[in-house]
Amino acid sequence: MLLFAEIALDAARFASMAPELRTEAVLLAMERGKTAAEIARAVGSTAPEIHEVASATYLFQLSTDRTMPADDAEEERPKHTGRPSGTGTAFKILDLLTEAGGNGLAASSDTLAKTLSVSERQVQRAMNRLLSEDFIVRLKAPSGKSPAVWTITADGMSVRDEVAERQGR
Repeated sequence: MLLFAEIALDAARFASMAPELRTEAVLLAMERGKTAAEIARAVGSTAPEIHEVASATYLFQLSTDRTMPADDAEEERPKHTGRPSGTGTAFKILDLLTEAGGNGLAASSDTLAKTLSVSERQVQRAMNRLLSEDFIVRLKAPSGKSPAVWTITADGMSVRDEVAERQGR
């Protein structure tokens, strides 16, 4: 599989990569339009394993120049305040979900990225953060060509309203 013109990735090379580099390679291939099944065939893996690799997160500490799985570094991770700034992707997603109302918003990360004029990766990171903070929930899983349906929680609505008020919206 070719990620960029100069990087060929096969099963042996993929297996020898550090876990965080495997995740980055999979995410780059997905950004270039490759499906999990295509990546899996190229690196001798399965689509569920590729999804697992793609969803892994790592904490990179500049001061010590080391990486570690994010789950292992929970106590060392800077604590997030849980409040979107009002200018970022997370707040914009909360805004869209507020406008959608109680029935939720059917949207893929690609659709949200286009709507918000940001990268799909920014949307995925914001959605993961909003999910982890319990500010949004998935009402319906994606099925076939139908995207997932998302809605804002009471906590998410409270945060969105607080930030909007602070900005005078």
